Amino acid sequence: MQLVYATGQRERDFRIAEGRESVPAGARVYATCTADATVEDIGEVTFQTMTDEEFYELRAQAREARERARAVRAAAEGGGAFVGLLGKILGR
Repeated sequence: MQLVYATGQRERDFRIAEGRESVPAGARVYATCTADATVEDIGEVTFQTMTDEEFYELRAQAREARERARAVRAAAEGGGAFVGLLGKILGR
């Protein structure tokens, strides 16, 4: 599982963490990504205050987190690094 979080309230700095324990104190989690699904939690007020740039950055980080989760699953299933790399190249 990969988590997309942000620090800062007005100017959000989005990052990806590999689990809850890697999210800094005070940060807000905006998306939880697995190999199969992504659950985003933006909220109406936050959405209204986000800039377009922040929204698109969040979407890009969620897409990257999903790809990372797929690579981790492929490695765990025995596909190894090659399958993970191939998945990144093919965008799957």
